[in-house]
Amino acid sequence: MKRVTAIAAVAIAVAALAAGHPVVPAVLAAGWSSPQLAPRTTEEWIKTLDAPARVAAMRVDDILARLNLRPGQVVADLGAGTGAFSLPMAKAVGPSGKVYAIEIDKRLVDYISRKAADGGAANVQTLLGAPGDPRLPAQVDIAFMHDVLHHVSDRAGYLKAAARYVKPGGRFVIIDPEPALGPHKADPTLGVSKAQASEWMKAAGFVPREDVAMFKDRWFVIYERQ
Repeated sequence: MKRVTAIAAVAIAVAALAAGHPVVPAVLAAGWSSPQLAPRTTEEWIKTLDAPARVAAMRVDDILARLNLRPGQVVADLGAGTGAFSLPMAKAVGPSGKVYAIEIDKRLVDYISRKAADGGAANVQTLLGAPGDPRLPAQVDIAFMHDVLHHVSDRAGYLKAAARYVKPGGRFVIIDPEPALGPHKADPTLGVSKAQASEWMKAAGFVPREDVAMFKDRWFVIYERQ
């Protein structure tokens, strides 16, 4: 699969923000450094990603309610961005649980670490992953990807690599824009359909457990490891 160019990535991000879609910059999952996303720096992306209007549109609480997280569970937030989901997840799983917040941009990893410390979320562990492998130190009950998959270059390969960290019977949650409705509808090759993801997840040993109809412009599927 061809890597999306940096120019295309910027265009996608700009279109998404203009349309009010939550968006994670390609630097989070595809391995580009922030200079390639010029003129935005990592600091500018942080400001954008943490904007109150954007966070509200993500419906974090509604999504977490559907995940039904329990105390003691271990969660991997893949492409965690600025930790918008990581910290609420940490609260849901409690002190006996853990949240791995994975990023490949060291400055974002450091940002989430500071944010977790300021918020008293001692059970958030930030990790520097690789573009093709989250490099988790242990297996998890739930792997979670929000608005990240379409930024990954080798999507099937990444899902296969990430899936091996999920415990038997564990869940893998993916939320991504509908190709025909999302910010990259002008070029469908840049989008990821629910059908495509389901095929990749099937190859990784997962089956759909729940298709959540929560958004008009995004698909939301909870997969379970067989």
